[in-house]
Amino acid sequence: AVFWGILDLKYDSSKPVLERVRVLETGDGRISKFSGDGAAIQDLMRARYVSKEGSLLRKFHLISADKKLTHDLIELAGYNHIVPGQACYPRQYDSHLAERIASDLELEEDDKVVLKLCNRSRAAGVIVSPVDELDEVLEELLVLPKMDAWLEDKLKKLKEVHPGDFGLTWGCFEEQKRHWWANESPCFVAERWCISTPLLKAGKFYDGTMRVGFVILHKRDLQGGGEDGFRKATNGGLQADAPNV
Repeated sequence: AVFWGILDLKYDSSKPVLERVRVLETGDGRISKFSGDGAAIQDLMRARYVSKEGSLLRKFHLISADKKLTHDLIELAGYNHIVPGQACYPRQYDSHLAERIASDLELEEDDKVVLKLCNRSRAAGVIVSPVDELDEVLEELLVLPKMDAWLEDKLKKLKEVHPGDFGLTWGCFEEQKRHWWANESPCFVAERWCISTPLLKAGKFYDGTMRVGFVILHKRDLQGGGEDGFRKATNGGLQADAPNV
């Protein structure tokens, strides 16, 4: 296989036909997570296909790993109707940044916006913010604290508790801030928030995301190709504001 990749999709059957599917993200299948119902897909891909290092593999990996580049190339190919509205900004805070994002994405006061780091995957740095709280969120993400004092405070707390206890839960805002502070990319992207048709599971409604695996083959190797997918429920119910990951 030239490339084994994934697509994360949202599907909302209540929308007009051309607005029902939204591609949130692409990724390299070799490092993407297929868990639960999707575990068999990863096993099948690994058993059936082998990716060989080369210029084509490196090119596709580069494209799929950059959210801005992926979005721009999809639009350039004429498929802008399947990706959320997106805008890119320098990672530098100013008091009018939230207003510019809301204007560029044509957001209303009661909308939500998704903030993403361009070169991070597996939900690292993905934050969903209500528009009316966006300015406060951006300031926390883009303005670094006085690091010496911040590190001293954290070190003091580590000495008081277990050395491995950083006081963070997976995906919490404090963890996401650290991804932003440590990120080397000069830009970030803001996207319109997309949801799927609610999925009922164990008595709760979930905002599901479909992960599709696919392979790109050389023509000489093409014997039907392959793709497969599964639907994963985001953690918590719809009220949890699950991120577009």
